[in-house]
Amino acid sequence: MLNVQEYHRVETIEEALALLRRKHPATAIVSGGTSLVGDAPEGVEVMVDISALGLDQITLDRERNVLILGAAVTHQMLVEGAGDLPDTPLFDILRTTAHAMSGLNIRNRATLAGAIVTADSASPLVTCLLACDAELTLHTDEARSAPLSGFLAYREQIMSEGALISDIRLPIASPDLRFAYERVARTPRDYPIVCVVARCAVKDGILGSVRIGVGGVAATPIRLTALEFGLEKKSLAGFLDRELPRAIATLNPPGDWLGSAEYRREMAGVLARRAILRAASE
Repeated sequence: MLNVQEYHRVETIEEALALLRRKHPATAIVSGGTSLVGDAPEGVEVMVDISALGLDQITLDRERNVLILGAAVTHQMLVEGAGDLPDTPLFDILRTTAHAMSGLNIRNRATLAGAIVTADSASPLVTCLLACDAELTLHTDEARSAPLSGFLAYREQIMSEGALISDIRLPIASPDLRFAYERVARTPRDYPIVCVVARCAVKDGILGSVRIGVGGVAATPIRLTALEFGLEKKSLAGFLDRELPRAIATLNPPGDWLGSAEYRREMAGVLARRAILRAASE
């Protein structure tokens, strides 16, 4: 952070946006700060602290049946069930994947929006949010909603235009939805190499509301939309063996020291099968 020349602790979103819209000097948002301390983006000279904006609230909009997670909600808040978090499968999977992100000290500082903006290939929490149909409230010239999947595809461009995330919204479509998280890592406590979050509802043996997020097979977590479509309104026993290999064959993951492309593709198939079967049976 040796290049930082200005530090602004803003009190309104409008004040933050005015600073972010400046083309020069280069500006970055800081809330928890875990991705910036010691590793600030090259050339950043201005830090905009949004910790005073009140974006650390968790609320359940019962009228619209939507869970609203403030951008500054920490990972540990999700783990501890802070705010309006009852014991349901949705909240359980948020707790599980937030806990998988890091150790306690980092979870106490790292924020939800920070996890999204800096999401790496295998982020458990972002993989979970994809499977939960998360939408972001983005502020640029005006507030607008954007699906998380779309944001991840264009996040560098969006953030370079001076955008700010104020909250993440998760629809609570049905109390019958079930979730499962599966992962593979070097050790039981390690960050995942590949991970999968599956969501579905089952009635009379037929799947519905199928969502499958996969981390570790692309630059950021992705959804297996073709597999979701192939399983929707189908019998799990009759269609999983047919649809899963087709979906996995389309993946083209990068290889690295943690695992080759072939290993990551194979693990994605194994973990997707486990997660779908477990979610359907719980």
